[in-house]
Amino acid sequence: MKFSQFAVVTTLVTAVVLSAGAFSRVTDGPYGNIDKVMGSAKVGSGEHYGDISLVNGSVKMASNSSAKSLSLVNGSIDISDNVQLDNAETVNGSIEAGRNFVVNGDLSTVNGKIIAADNAQVAGDISTVNGDITFNSAQLAKSISTVNGDITLAGNTVVKGDVVFNKAGRTKSFFGWSNNTKPTLHIAADAVVEGQIILEQPVALDLANPAMQAKVVERF
Repeated sequence: MKFSQFAVVTTLVTAVVLSAGAFSRVTDGPYGNIDKVMGSAKVGSGEHYGDISLVNGSVKMASNSSAKSLSLVNGSIDISDNVQLDNAETVNGSIEAGRNFVVNGDLSTVNGKIIAADNAQVAGDISTVNGDITFNSAQLAKSISTVNGDITLAGNTVVKGDVVFNKAGRTKSFFGWSNNTKPTLHIAADAVVEGQIILEQPVALDLANPAMQAKVVERF
């Protein structure tokens, strides 16, 4: 089942376009595909799957496993150490990964955070709408973007593309409509953004590396 078919089943219209990754693609695994409307999926240590597609359910992947595509609507993605994917997307859920996480394409979520432990390698774009993004000593080949979330680049993380805080819409509070919540960008002293830091809204900057200030472009 493709992600667009999920949208029909759940009456949720969400388009996520994944770009091709720069790394070697994951081959079709001997365990086949998983396709469910209701229910979660577990991938054991050393198991290798093709596409995993869920509407209402989460994915849990043990160490030293792999899959081609993870595509979820309502569910989180929980990944242990030394896991490889072609890409992963969810609408309502977080993506949390252990050490040495390798992604040949994109990582994306709408409502949820994206967190990876040490030494992640991501060949595609990384994006959230409502959620934080955190990487430590990672190699990120393209851009990172969020709307309502903090971004933390720790250790010696390198971002080859841009870091983007997209324009935020107004949120409804008890006192009416407002957009006073300001996200934060944390960049450690040894972390580097090779592209630009594009701010389409006010952002609190915590830049331990002074050279990163020259990368900031305000567009609000």
